[in-house]
Amino acid sequence: MTDEIPLDHLPLKEHLNELRRRLIICSVTMVLAFVLCWIFSDSLVSWLFYPVHQALPPNSYLVFTALTEGFMTYLKVAFWSALILSTPVILYQIWEFVVPGLYDREKRYARRLVSWGLGLFILGGLFGYWVIMPVAFSITLGFANKDLVAMPRLQNYLVFSLKTIFTFGLIFEIPFLMAFAVHCGIVPYRYLTKHRKASYIGLYLLAVLLVPTDVFSQMLLSLPLIGIYEIGVWFARWSGHGN
Repeated sequence: MTDEIPLDHLPLKEHLNELRRRLIICSVTMVLAFVLCWIFSDSLVSWLFYPVHQALPPNSYLVFTALTEGFMTYLKVAFWSALILSTPVILYQIWEFVVPGLYDREKRYARRLVSWGLGLFILGGLFGYWVIMPVAFSITLGFANKDLVAMPRLQNYLVFSLKTIFTFGLIFEIPFLMAFAVHCGIVPYRYLTKHRKASYIGLYLLAVLLVPTDVFSQMLLSLPLIGIYEIGVWFARWSGHGN
């Protein structure tokens, strides 16, 4: 009788050991990636600051006002870069932990889901970096003249750029999630078209939450949000349930 007790608990113990092993792999990967990104932090900072340097007027520079602000900027850039660099390994470890409990059909479906989600997130981040940030800086910094000198603060720029890249990475998931919801029958296609105006208002409120103090930036951000929503409606119809 006593010999059967350990056997009953063995699957749970193995499950916890497997979880701990994969968490250790993710943690070690994150630490190594952070060390690597810290070594190349100068190049990463130069790449991240490229859009604003292109838009800054002559004799204008980024400034920092706190003694530790420069150091913290490099630290944050290295951390977020390490997180992005570690994401494929982290997703793979999650996949390997979950996949034994899935059927073959579920495995194929989940693989496509992760691939599309990761690809769209990367595409959205690049769109935010190469399109949205240069346009925003060219407009906002274009008001500099002989009476107004542009001196963006380092910390503010870092927060804005990281928020823009991350936000548009998430925004680019919207069409895929809309098509997925319609395809699975979670949301009917007609609901998306019937409540289009309410969705526009909700997207503008999202822009207000992201940029709470600048009406111009809110409008600038809400326009691509609405465009991406319309792409999602088209994808939902294309998925075969648009009737």
